[in-house]
This record gives sequence, C-alpha cells and structure tokens, in this order.
Amino acid sequence: MDGSLQPGDALPSERQLCKEFDLSRTTVRQALRELNQESLIRTVPGRGAFVATSQLDLTVKVSLAGFTEDASRQGMATSSRLLGAGLVSSPLPAIIEAMGLQTGDKIVQVERLYLVNNTPLALHTAYLNYCFCPQVLQHNLAEESVFRLLCGEYGLRLAQAEEQVYAALANEQEIEMLNLVYPAAVLRAERTTFLDTGEVIEFSLATYCGEWYRMSMLLEELSDVYD
Repeated sequence: MDGSLQPGDALPSERQLCKEFDLSRTTVRQALRELNQESLIRTVPGRGAFVATSQLDLTVKVSLAGFTEDASRQGMATSSRLLGAGLVSSPLPAIIEAMGLQTGDKIVQVERLYLVNNTPLALHTAYLNYCFCPQVLQHNLAEESVFRLLCGEYGLRLAQAEEQVYAALANEQEIEMLNLVYPAAVLRAERTTFLDTGEVIEFSLATYCGEWYRMSMLLEELSDVYD
C-alpha cells in the first residue's frame, strides 16, 4: 500500500497484481490474506478486495452524542445524506407505543445515510415527537444535526436514552444502501431518548455494517457479584 488508494477503493484483481509485480498467484493470495487478517483490506465474495475503513468503536458507556459526533471524535471524516424527512402518515403501532403516544399524534420521520471516509456505514431513521419540535421540518436537515436543533432551537434537555443492539441479516434496502452482498450481517440498534421530564422525544432505528463496528464494554464492581 503506497497511499494512492483511499478507504473503500477497490484493489486490482489477483491477475492484475500478478502481472504488475511479476508474482505468482500463490504469493499474491498469501499477501492479500495477510492484509485481510490485519484488517487493512476487506474481501467481498464476488466483488474483490477493498481498502479497509477504520472500525468505529461503539462503547456501551456513551453519551447522547449522535453518530457524526461519535465518529468525528475518533478522527474520522464523516458525512451524511438526507434520504427523506416528513410527517409519518401511518406510523407502526410499535413506534407509537415506544414513544408513549396515541393514535393520531403527529410524528416526524427523518431518514439518513451516514458515511465515514466516504464509505456508507449506517442507515438511521429517527422518529420525533412533533409536539416538541413543530417547526423542525422547516430547517435544513441535510446540513443540521437533529439533536443540536432540539437542544439549541427548542431548548430541550436530553436526559437519557435506552438502547438495544442486536445482530441481524440485512434486508434488501440495507444491502443496496450500504453496498453489502447478500447474505450480510448487520448490527441493529433501537434507541428511545427521553427528556428531563421523562417524556420521549425520539425513537430511532439504526442499521450498521457489522464488519466495521466494535463494541466495547466497561465492567465495574464485579467483586460484589461473587461475594
């Protein structure tokens, strides 16, 4: 690697590498295998090898910072693409229940694709309680952070969140948007964010490329468990 390839770029084929460097196929395959083991490249069946993107470390003991803030704090170049924003016409009963709302209450939906170093890494759909942010759709959500708007524009205090993370197989939309190959493993996260009043301001669903994430946990005071 001489630095000419960027994260996410495709490597030349084995045949091209053999020809360019005058190496045997066995030597090239061994080199690619070692690069893959060192997480410098990733191999996608049927598509070839790609320069790896640094893993984003998800720590269980986290703040309420959003995806962009978490990745930026780790020195990664982040960007997002707004896929859609508007009022939900027929929200699923599970979403209504998770937000503690009633049928007919207005819910705002904001869907984004997040990229790190120009590589798609996460799909995120946020459902907001309309009564707390009635003018949010008038803002440029393609450029502005929803959490920053909630705190800055509306003066809301985000107190805490409950999040469940689990492994799953990617669906067709996730495979297409995240440039995955079926069957692909992903991490899904469901988060409920509460105001300091105890009311739910946001319920979100996020899908992360499983191979690019590492979750760290800090375990404390274990001695009490075994006393």
